[in-house]
Amino acid sequence: MENDESAKSRIFGEDLTPPESYDPFETSRPIPRPTEVGPIEPLLVPRTNEEASRNSAPVVKVPFWDRPKPKKDWYWFLGRLGSSLIILGLLMFLFVGYQLWGTGIEEAQSQNKLENRFSDIAVTTSAAPSTSPAPSASEPPVVTTVAPNKPIVINEGDPIAIIDIPTIGVTKYVVAGVQTADLKKGPGHYPATPFPGELGNASIAGHRTTYGEPFRHLDDLSIGDPIIITDLMGRKFTYLVSNQQVVEATDSWVVATTDPTKAILTLTTCHPEFSAKQRLIISAELDLTQSDVATSPAAMYAAEVVDTTTVPSTEVVTSEVATTVVTEMPTAPTATTTTVPATIVDDSSNSESADALSRGWFSDLSAIPQTLLWGLIELLVVFGAWQLAKKNRNRIIGAAAGIIPFFVVLYFVFQNVNRLLPPNL
Repeated sequence: MENDESAKSRIFGEDLTPPESYDPFETSRPIPRPTEVGPIEPLLVPRTNEEASRNSAPVVKVPFWDRPKPKKDWYWFLGRLGSSLIILGLLMFLFVGYQLWGTGIEEAQSQNKLENRFSDIAVTTSAAPSTSPAPSASEPPVVTTVAPNKPIVINEGDPIAIIDIPTIGVTKYVVAGVQTADLKKGPGHYPATPFPGELGNASIAGHRTTYGEPFRHLDDLSIGDPIIITDLMGRKFTYLVSNQQVVEATDSWVVATTDPTKAILTLTTCHPEFSAKQRLIISAELDLTQSDVATSPAAMYAAEVVDTTTVPSTEVVTSEVATTVVTEMPTAPTATTTTVPATIVDDSSNSESADALSRGWFSDLSAIPQTLLWGLIELLVVFGAWQLAKKNRNRIIGAAAGIIPFFVVLYFVFQNVNRLLPPNL
C-alpha cells in the first residue's frame, strides 16, 4: 500500500492533481493522415476476375416489339389516361392554331376567287339611251326608254360589293348571305336588308377573330370615319360612322330599317373578342356631299326573281327608276309603261336575317356526320401507320408514312368541327 501511494504521489503530487502532460487515453495524439493518393476502390466491386468480367458485360436492350406486355392494373390505367389527356391537349392546341391561322388562309383563298368573280359580273358603265331617227308623219310613234342597267341576279356566296375602311386598313369583298359558309369567304350581306347605297339599313356581318378577322378592329373606329362601298355597277358610296354600340346577341332590331328616308350602313361582329356572347354594332350614314343615293339596286337575289308574263308589244317594261320618253302623233296610240318591282322580300327573309345574329353552337347540324366520318378516317390513318411500323419493327417508318396523311385528314376534321361553332366566332 505504501508503494502505491508513493507512486501516485510521484505522478500526481501530494494533492493527487494530474500534471498537464497526463494523457492516459492518448486523445492528444494527432490522427495519422494518408500520404499517398490513389484510386478509391468501391466497396461493392467484385474481388474476383470472374465476377468482374460477368458484371462488366454490356446490357442487352430488349426491342420495343419484344417487350412483355405490362400488367393491366391501376397504374396501367392511370398511364393510359395521362397519355390520352396529353394527346387531347395537343389536338386542342392544333385546333386553336387552325382557328387563328388556318382559317385566315382559307379566307385569303376565297377572297382571291371573289376578286375574279367580281370582275366577271361587275358592271362598270350604265346603259346608254337608245336613239333613232326623227319620226315622220307617216310613221308610228317612236318610244325611247332611258333606264339604268338591270340588277344582276346573284346567289348567296357571290360577291356583291367591296368594302374599304381606311382607318383600320380593311379592304374586303362582301358576299351575299350570312350563312356559315358565306362568312368564311368574307363579310356577308344580310339578304333581307337593302343593298349598300340604297335607302334603308344595309347590314353587313363579319368575323372578328377567325377567317381573316375582317372586323377585328371595328371598335377602333371613331365618329366621322369613312366607310367606302363599291357595288357591282362601279358606284362608290361613302358612309361616315355615326354610332358605336354593344348589344345582346338576340337584338336583331339593329339590322332593321327604322327610317326609310335615310341610307344607313350597319356593320355587326361578335363581342368581346374570342366570344359570341354579344355583338359590336357600327352604324354609318351615307354622306350626301360625296355620294348620291342609289336609284336602282345593283343586284338582286335569285330567290327574289319574279316571273312575269309576256308584255304586249305596245308596252315598255322598265324598273321603278326607269323613265319613258314617248313621242306621240295625233293618230297614234298612246304607249303605256308597266313597272316591275326590283326586289320583293317576304317575311321569311326577315326572320332569316334576324336569326343570323342569334345562331349559336351546333347551328349547322349537317357538320356532325361529316365530323364523324373524317374522325373515323383519321383513326384509320393512325391504325394503318401503327400496323406498318409493327410489320417493319420500326416506329420511325410508321411515323414517316403516316404524318402527312394524318395532318391532311386532321385539317378536314377541324374544318367540320369549326362548322359546329357559332358563325360569328
